[in-house]
This record gives sequence, structure tokens and C-alpha cells, in this order.
Amino acid sequence: MQSLSSGRRLVFAHRLAVVFLFVACCQHRAYAITRVFTDDDKGNDVQVRVGDFLEVHLKSNPKAGTKWFVHPKSTVLLGLSGETQARGTDPGDPRPVVQIFTFEVRRKGDGILLMRYAPAKQKPQLGEEEYTLHVVIE
Repeated sequence: MQSLSSGRRLVFAHRLAVVFLFVACCQHRAYAITRVFTDDDKGNDVQVRVGDFLEVHLKSNPKAGTKWFVHPKSTVLLGLSGETQARGTDPGDPRPVVQIFTFEVRRKGDGILLMRYAPAKQKPQLGEEEYTLHVVIE
């Protein structure tokens, strides 16, 4: 009889461990935040935490053939997880579209998020408009 009882305890302990791990994983994500940065934050220092998300909202005009690109030399501490666009709020703005880049903060360190505003069908080149954020990740 004791082997049946110890087997049940083992199954119970296993199930309890699975539930604990599930709750711990969900709890970590519950505290992740999304920080939003715009054209006004260009060149700033920002602090974020591993697991958070960083959104960059930049005005662009894709009808004119130009848009924002993440530069290949941008920090590897952030991973691009999505890119969308939305209509701008100012009808007289020469850049009627807002490009929205979402980055997942991957690991601790500091680096530079570098973006360039360039023609869509050409590689970004020196001298084009740049957007930088100095990112410090805790």
C-alpha cells in the first residue's frame, strides 16, 4: 500500500511543480511594460528592463518613397518584433504616416538604437536623416 501512496505523492508533487512554473512564467510577463518614444526623444538616453518592450513612433512619408529603417549596426540588445504604420494626427503634416517599430528588450547592457530615413528601394547611406536612442538595459 505504501508504494501506491508514495506514487500519488510523486504525481501530486509533479503537478504542483508544473503549476508553480506556469504561474512564475505568467507573472514575469505581467510586469513587462511598453515604453513609447517619438521624434521628440531623438538622441536621448533611455532606461528599460529585460523583458519590456520599446516602441518607436516616427513620422514618415512612404508616398514620397522614403521611410524609416532599422540600421544593421543598431544594438543587438533589442529584437525587432513588429513594424506597423498609422495615419498621422496633423492633416497639414508633410509626413502623414507614423511608422511604429516594436522592439523586445532581450538582455542587459547598453547600446545605440540606430534608424535611418531613406528611400525605400535603396540601402541607407551616410548623410541621411538618423534617429538614435542610447538604450541602458537593467
